[in-house]
Amino acid sequence: MAPYWPFTIVRSDGQFDVVGRSNIKEPNQPTAAQLNDTPDANGNVDCYRKIEPDDAKAVDWRRKLGGMYMHLLGGKEWADRNYILSELPEGYVLWEHVKYNAKKLAEDKREKGKHAAGVFERQDAYLYGHPHGRKKRFRSPADFFPHMLWLSTDEQGDPRNCSCKICSPDGDEEVEELVKAEAPVKRENKPVPVAAAPQRIAQPQVQVQAQAPAPSKPTFQPALATTSKTHEQRLDSEPNGKYIYRPGELVWFNNVANWRLGVISKRGLRNNKPRYLLQPLSNPFHHQPYQIKDDESAIRPWLAWSVPNTTIPQIQNLTYDQVPWEQIVRGELDNGQSRDYIVDGSILAAKVIDSSYSLFDRIEGALAGPGEAHYKGMFLGAEKVWVGEPVRLRVPGSDLVVLIISKLIERAGPPNTSVVTFVGDVYKFVEMPTPYKNRSEWPTPALPPRMVVDLRFRNEVADTAKKGIWYEWRLLEPAARRGLSDVKGRWYETRSLLPILRGESEFQKEVRSGITSDAGTWMNGRRDKNNNPEQRKRNRKDTLGRAVPPDLKVSRGLDGPAVDDAFPDVQPVQAAPPLSFVESDIDQFMDLDQATSGHEFYGGNLQH
Repeated sequence: MAPYWPFTIVRSDGQFDVVGRSNIKEPNQPTAAQLNDTPDANGNVDCYRKIEPDDAKAVDWRRKLGGMYMHLLGGKEWADRNYILSELPEGYVLWEHVKYNAKKLAEDKREKGKHAAGVFERQDAYLYGHPHGRKKRFRSPADFFPHMLWLSTDEQGDPRNCSCKICSPDGDEEVEELVKAEAPVKRENKPVPVAAAPQRIAQPQVQVQAQAPAPSKPTFQPALATTSKTHEQRLDSEPNGKYIYRPGELVWFNNVANWRLGVISKRGLRNNKPRYLLQPLSNPFHHQPYQIKDDESAIRPWLAWSVPNTTIPQIQNLTYDQVPWEQIVRGELDNGQSRDYIVDGSILAAKVIDSSYSLFDRIEGALAGPGEAHYKGMFLGAEKVWVGEPVRLRVPGSDLVVLIISKLIERAGPPNTSVVTFVGDVYKFVEMPTPYKNRSEWPTPALPPRMVVDLRFRNEVADTAKKGIWYEWRLLEPAARRGLSDVKGRWYETRSLLPILRGESEFQKEVRSGITSDAGTWMNGRRDKNNNPEQRKRNRKDTLGRAVPPDLKVSRGLDGPAVDDAFPDVQPVQAAPPLSFVESDIDQFMDLDQATSGHEFYGGNLQH
């Protein structure tokens, strides 16, 4: 059989969930009753079941769609190849309507060599995912093809331009007749060349690949396909969210006389404003009391500033656990000079956290390769990140590039190591002359809600100041795969973090002039200026180690017991309550890194 050339439809309007008539979100798939495969009194089963991506029927759909697409757009020079859609557009899922008699099926399975499919009375495939809901499904590849063609060619993304039977009930009979007549053609075996696809078919919304790699996910996934989001994950994904910082994250905090390093133990709201319970880092013999911060401007992300040198030069290049802390606290290495053993402990502990990582909320039943595990989130150094949100990438030059995580995959390695792969679409931030006459023409990009709202804010600032500028995130690479060293850290909204990093007055001055910069340009990257080795930690407790009290507890927020979110100042008067860890919620926290291009600030001194 001739090789199939895969291509990807980058854009998608597919929805895993839709809002029904009762204003309630519902899965965009067959109903629960339709999924019930319980036989009736006579043993008859009438139900729907999902068709897996590697199922023969799913592959057949993708081959037919590939043949139709290239027959219409490929031209004669591409007529000697077979094509296949690498994956259905994101949000679209094939379901099969089956009817059979369970008793007859059981009997036929006992007959050696007889294929069970022969007893099925009905096996019809339907494609769900259209934004109009479960009742608007596609019945065949030819039925879906006009919609796929619109996804890949209409730059405006206006559904009114789509000629499929759902978007345009009258349809486009000419295109429909063409695709019904087309079917994939078997051809002679020919070597697969390495040449790129011709410009005329490499349209903005399509990527044609020269060889046949494993299938990839082409667009942002608005909801996890394999599992639902946790409550905390949903909270952190909301645009204009209440919190900038997350439990378990390493941050700088204002200690009145200076800035220190600590970890967020829990967060909450008072008068609808965020507050945080912080545990300062220290050496193992001088654990500090917790602090409550009710003002987010008194906190900075770890990557906002670079780590300074230790006050004792001899321990500067040691790891936290290599330091003889008993000798240090006895003053045996201070050479008669004033030293700060608490500060030194926090600096070295922060470097360990920065170079460590752990993953959490494993997705059971995920389609994974041998030795692989999929997770919903991880602690990447100082920060906590989730599947479904963007992370900043390291790239040459000054371009701002992010990857929107669709999968977090870990493959086990030697002790304290593993291979972590971030899978997702890569986008570059672009500034250009505005192509729109007014705001009513502005499109809504298929991006995570936080990115959509942030982009809208920045374009509104430029538009109000009549700058004639348009900002957008431009897709560079769909279904990309990146490793730990490629990720700089979390992506933050301009409107929420930049006033803190730049100062409110400077930020408002820039807004009035129509200028907004990305918060990421004012931050460092994980493991910048940090020689500590990369380490896979068992959990967040293991990562924080002896730099915090042994009974410190990092809250799981909405995913854990409500009692864990109670602040000491709202509990009955008593001795300062211990902060203790829950083992089950700390097994999955990320790795912490250090800064390259940022400022260094510690003990009240700003270092350039």
